Amino acid sequence: MSDWDTVTVLRKKAPKASTLKTESAVNQARRTGVAVATEQKYGAGTNKQHIATKNTAKLDRETEELRHSKISLDVGKLSNRAAKPKD
Repeated sequence: MSDWDTVTVLRKKAPKASTLKTESAVNQARRTGVAVATEQKYGAGTNKQHIATKNTAKLDRETEELRHSKISLDVGKLSNRAAKPKD
């Protein structure tokens, strides 16, 4: 075959996903009649690392000291002896 018999097709690269998400691309798709679904993800576009819950104020008002009851040192020694491998 010679070069006269072959056909070369030049095409543009497919647009990237980030390009398709721009406002102008979405508007262009709407104008052409393509179905477009836009949703905002939960917490999208925010930089909230820690969200204050409703219990925060309740915990701040709490004044009672809450602690676990302490056990004697003998209990710890007994558990160490039990965990120690037998010779």
